[in-house]
Amino acid sequence: MKETLTFTISRKADNLHREPLQVPCDTENLYIQVDLPDEFRYMSFIIVEDPDGRVRLQKQLAWGEQNLGIGAGPEDTTIGGVPGRIQTGTWQVGLGIFTEYLNQRLGEREGQITMTVSDEKGAVSDPMDTCWVDDGLAISPEKYRWDRICGTKKQWYKGDFHTHTRLSDGKESLESAMKKAQDMEMDFYVPTEHNLMHTGWCNTSLCILPGIEVTTDKGHMNLFGITKMPERIMDIVAHNGEEIVDTYMEETIQEARRNHWITSINHPFLTIWKWLYEQTDLRDIDCLEIINDPTYTDAPDSNEKAVRFLDALWQDGHRIYGVGGSDSHNLVEERYEGADLPSIPGDPATWVCCGDLSPENLMTAVKAGHMCVTRFCKMTPVIHAAGETFLPGDELPEEARTVTIQAVVEGLSEQPEISLVKNGSFEKLEVKELGNGAWEVLAETDLEERQWQWIRLEIRSSKKQLLGYMNPVFKGQKISRYRTFGEINKMMDEP
Repeated sequence: MKETLTFTISRKADNLHREPLQVPCDTENLYIQVDLPDEFRYMSFIIVEDPDGRVRLQKQLAWGEQNLGIGAGPEDTTIGGVPGRIQTGTWQVGLGIFTEYLNQRLGEREGQITMTVSDEKGAVSDPMDTCWVDDGLAISPEKYRWDRICGTKKQWYKGDFHTHTRLSDGKESLESAMKKAQDMEMDFYVPTEHNLMHTGWCNTSLCILPGIEVTTDKGHMNLFGITKMPERIMDIVAHNGEEIVDTYMEETIQEARRNHWITSINHPFLTIWKWLYEQTDLRDIDCLEIINDPTYTDAPDSNEKAVRFLDALWQDGHRIYGVGGSDSHNLVEERYEGADLPSIPGDPATWVCCGDLSPENLMTAVKAGHMCVTRFCKMTPVIHAAGETFLPGDELPEEARTVTIQAVVEGLSEQPEISLVKNGSFEKLEVKELGNGAWEVLAETDLEERQWQWIRLEIRSSKKQLLGYMNPVFKGQKISRYRTFGEINKMMDEP
């Protein structure tokens, strides 16, 4: 068996185009060799469905070789694939277009992508070691253990909530991504590919939490702890740029709520990737990315606005927590124009405090806001009120009249500036040097007789570069005046 399929890529082409493929009996493996000019990389992805309509492979045609395979086991199957029996009958091979890349890079040109499909034995690029899924794109609780312990003893675990590999437009294989993560002394890693989900992974000691980056022309949103492919993803791809995608995005957010996935708005103010879904109900959002890819040219200003926006959310009574994401796509030796440092997993780091580190415990801690986000350092806060100890994200008891926050910051050779932020007001704290790059602050503040109040810490360098954000503790309740993302955004722009 050998068949060649040709797809045209242009602004006039359908966003999602399928071609039938007849697979004869006794076929054990499918091999798909993709031939595409370098200038057309990143603009499209492949989706392969079996005769029963189940997705057996989904992968962006970007970095690395595109010698794709679907076989009986994970070692014969490319990342994003579902290993298993190759059924006889009519399969569908589709090409999906990422309109964002198309609009940025292609212009009015058009080109062709050729796929040669055969059952001939060949080397498979980017195979998996283990598979998480059964039939289709649903994670099997037998194959992916949500209670798998990856770290013991209650402590702060370091990880990254926004990463990319060769499944989408990242340049790293799974193995090299894990090596970089271990070099950064990370404990957990969340792969978030553009409209694609991982179906397995390589062997690693890190806690890997399944995620996806829902990607549209009007903004990107991460979903953490997904148990299957979101139902509207292919509709979003097929109709990106159309008004109906607003509805699909809202349906995806509601699906996440039903399934207890975590929703996080990515780089909400980053140039052409801003969050433009003004009608987003803030009650449906768990997290906001406050430090995204800090080495990127346009990142500093957009990250600063994200921090201010999150403070505005807290001031209005919303409990949405800040996370960090490297959004790393590049190789470690690469630099963005004008950057001194590489964009790598773990910069920024999100530190999560939980008991034994497992996927389910990580999810619980994130939903509770037990997090700090840092660059180049670790922040360990200890919070006391009313004779009890609390974590970032916790609600203080009604009887609490004073809160004390002691924090140790490790890893900085230069003395940082650390502020207590209370209900949006900043108080600079005295910083004590402990030696060996460690610093300490001790803050005590009275809790006012008011319905709603929140307190957090912030770390900056002497040049005012943001180095750390502790999610707030809070007390009381407040009925929010603003319900949507757009209302808060508009309020921030007003005098």
